[in-house]
Amino acid sequence: MEAISKGLLSIHIFAGAVSLILFWLPIFTKKGGNLHRKIGKAYVILMWIVVVTSVILSIENVFLGYYEPAAFLGFIAIITANPLWYGIAALKQKKSVSASYLRTHLLFSWGLVVFGLLLIAYGCTIGGNAILMFIFGILGLVTGAQALRDYYKTRILKVDGYELHFAGMIISGIAAYTAFAAFGGRQFFSEYLTGYWMVVPWVLPTVIGVTIIEYMKRNRA
Repeated sequence: MEAISKGLLSIHIFAGAVSLILFWLPIFTKKGGNLHRKIGKAYVILMWIVVVTSVILSIENVFLGYYEPAAFLGFIAIITANPLWYGIAALKQKKSVSASYLRTHLLFSWGLVVFGLLLIAYGCTIGGNAILMFIFGILGLVTGAQALRDYYKTRILKVDGYELHFAGMIISGIAAYTAFAAFGGRQFFSEYLTGYWMVVPWVLPTVIGVTIIEYMKRNRA
């Protein structure tokens, strides 16, 4: 069992590390070109591996009684899977949005809201990593609530496939880099950032990602 766990963790780390590198390449290649598609496909596959291994490792940590890492891994899985899914699925929605797209969208949206509330509630009961629970919880709650607002307000009868595609890919990258800052790079950052400054590497990927999304929206031509 321990060997399987270590194997899954190694796969998770490897897929995550390579995807962090590949993330930038499609941004700077010709949109829709052969290289863009091939690198993008490799990135998506690696990120789905990260999502699946996150779910398995999260479940394992629950059974072992390690609830904090289980909560983080579970949240990273859902907040990464959501943009990965709609980043590709939106491109397939042509004249109108399919019923299956709407159902999956609604499922992810409510999942983010519920998970966000659970993280906030759990953060109120612990010390130490409570601030990280609050940050991730608020992120999930806000993201899910915005998606639900769009769904119930407009019923999402039409989608901008191109815009949702690049937004989804970039948001998945934000999740990957945030996870790295919170887990893999945590010890490294803690040597240089103390106190509330430790929050910076957790929120910086979001700031950079949102800036890139806005830039691409304004320069999509």
